[in-house]
Amino acid sequence: MVGVLGACALALPRLRRELIRDVVRWDAPPSDAPPLPAGTGPGLPPSPRTRVVLVDGLSAEVTPSLPTWSALCKRGLQLRVDVGFPTISLPVEVALWSGLTQQQTGVMFRADRPLDPPLDRRGIPAQVDGSIAIAESHGWIVRSLGFSRVEPAADPDHPAKDAEPDAWKQKWLDVARTAVASDAKLVFVHLLRVDEAGHAHGSAQPEYRDVALGADELLGKLLAADRDARWFFVTDHGHLPGGGHGGEELDVRQVEACIAGPGITIHAAGANELVHVVDVARAIADSTGATLHHASRGRPITAAITAPLARDEAVPAIGLGAGAIALFVLAGGLAASAWAVRRWWLAPWWWFAACTALYVVRGEPTLSMRMVYAPEGRDMYLVWLAALPLATIGTYLGLARRPIAQVIVGQLALPAAAAASVITVTGAWPAIFGAEVAPVVPRFTAYMSPLVLMVAHGAAAVALAVLARLVLPRFGRRAPPEPPRSEPAASA
Repeated sequence: MVGVLGACALALPRLRRELIRDVVRWDAPPSDAPPLPAGTGPGLPPSPRTRVVLVDGLSAEVTPSLPTWSALCKRGLQLRVDVGFPTISLPVEVALWSGLTQQQTGVMFRADRPLDPPLDRRGIPAQVDGSIAIAESHGWIVRSLGFSRVEPAADPDHPAKDAEPDAWKQKWLDVARTAVASDAKLVFVHLLRVDEAGHAHGSAQPEYRDVALGADELLGKLLAADRDARWFFVTDHGHLPGGGHGGEELDVRQVEACIAGPGITIHAAGANELVHVVDVARAIADSTGATLHHASRGRPITAAITAPLARDEAVPAIGLGAGAIALFVLAGGLAASAWAVRRWWLAPWWWFAACTALYVVRGEPTLSMRMVYAPEGRDMYLVWLAALPLATIGTYLGLARRPIAQVIVGQLALPAAAAASVITVTGAWPAIFGAEVAPVVPRFTAYMSPLVLMVAHGAAAVALAVLARLVLPRFGRRAPPEPPRSEPAASA
């Protein structure tokens, strides 16, 4: 039994690391998009020139303080945009340029993995002859979107890296301004510096706001290159106050956007109404004359602002089948724990204490938090280490009164069932058995990381108690008395 528990303690952290790798690397099976409210209204009229600027990682609370952004938006249509889930740059930008949500495309994270091949004519850029995309850095994102011309070029040996990044840093703005000033029907400019500042400092710090103001100055230079075009100012996600994105929090999921230029009237009644990123995709498609995929839920922009989204309407629901199975798994763990725990002090109090400590100290786990992805999980387990002696003490005392199997079930059945139920909800079982699939769903994927690690540490603590119960009684025991011996006969 000690060997089995020890093997679990060693194997489960590795399993957790593999699951996190699957989350950030692979795609998910395509599924249905969250339903959007129905609405009616005309789309945008076509425009000879459409310019889209995406400021990566720009949080909604910062945009009102940006002079260029605010001035342009006051001349057009201001929007709040829910980018859906997960809030990662490539999946959101694929949704922006295809009109298909992350669930429909299956693109979840793909960290440093460009789409190969890029978006075809299902996306907007491939339908617009001569479309141009210019990225400040991390060009692998825009190289995934199907534009006719993309800069910077990829490193020939490493497609996820940019060729000659130092030289590109010096000239990228001039290249972008030239593209904006050209006769190209569609130009996309991707600014990355704000996102980098968000990861480094968090959105609540003055460094982040300073970088955002610098990016706003760049917006002014780009806007000056063609003031007669139709402009879209957008972003793909925000940042938490402490930095990070990826989860379903409002701070990262709902951002600001605006459309201004020829053919755009100010809709005072629709200002700041919440629309979906696929609605913005529909607006770009209408502006360029492109057609979205037949499965797109994108609505004409006037229809979208007259039927705005509810607060969490863009967050995908959990599948009914997976949710039901997960509840049965959790109920089984509760039943097993209830059978094994005959005294209140034999309950897995260590696990309740560990969960409470994690929530109080670190907050609710989400995919926006670095601790969820950290290979060793140190930021998480340092919080609950103090709770593990409860597992050791409870097991040691319980073994004096109950069979070993019953005590172990009492300590580990519920934690293991909770981890198994979360794995079920996320659809991670195929990944555990080697499938290249991303188990990404709201909330539960983030919980999977600490829960699996808790079971590993609980198994180690229980194994230590079992070993102590077997070994400690052997110490300090008196040696058995020697058998009596007769006195040797006296020599003659």
